[in-house]
Amino acid sequence: MPLLIDTSIIIDIEQQNNRTIKELKELSKLHPSPASISFITYFEFVHGLREKLPKNKDNAMRLIDLFHFLEATKKTAITLSDLKYKYEKLGKVFSLSDLMIASQAIEYNLTLITRDRHFQEIEELKKIIL
Repeated sequence: MPLLIDTSIIIDIEQQNNRTIKELKELSKLHPSPASISFITYFEFVHGLREKLPKNKDNAMRLIDLFHFLEATKKTAITLSDLKYKYEKLGKVFSLSDLMIASQAIEYNLTLITRDRHFQEIEELKKIIL
């Protein structure tokens, strides 16, 4: 099953978090297909680079561009709407960003790799929480 890398993991990679990098290397043995990132992960990461020095920004952009970028589609919008409606009815509130990431993972049949435990509550989502 291909992987979708969440923003929390991209930041760990950029900061050279050895634990995360080791865990990803192990996961890549089980999931050898190239990993992807969602539209929102790309946005969140690039937005976080605004205050970085140009050299650091360039290195970070080289890192993020190593991943396959998922386009948002009409199906993404429908899945996003379904998730938002379902979980609001259950009294569970997720950020639109997190629901967008989950929607793309579901749409493209990917397993989300994240550090964010709140994704655990999205039943439809295949996920590995590091």
